[in-house]
Amino acid sequence: ERADVVLLFFDPDKPGTTGETLSILLKSLSGMDHKLLIVLNKADQFEKIHDFARAYGSLCWNLSKVIPRKDLPRIYTMCLPVEESSSNNNAGGVNVRELSMGLEDLYQSRRDVVEEMMKAPLRRLDNAISH
Repeated sequence: ERADVVLLFFDPDKPGTTGETLSILLKSLSGMDHKLLIVLNKADQFEKIHDFARAYGSLCWNLSKVIPRKDLPRIYTMCLPVEESSSNNNAGGVNVRELSMGLEDLYQSRRDVVEEMMKAPLRRLDNAISH
């Protein structure tokens, strides 16, 4: 109740967390949907778009079983930023600058999550005033 934001992270190798676990977690967060941010983390680890789609779909399927809403809340997909100061090439020979350009959507999603977290105290103040 006292938290301004609740971040729920899922890793790509375990997006299908058991429905029972999700159900218990979401029941404990009942009435606090506005505080919940769902994150599919490490999305840069997928080698193929097919693997990403499978993990994202699995997560959506499992969440749809326990979230009693017509539409699922937004699932943020994000990763850690690539360090450009490290070597110009990674082990696969891909230029880090090219790789980071391809990950811009993931970086934007990360910025969105940070922005939501920064707005949380103001939202709490607005809720306190309006209730």
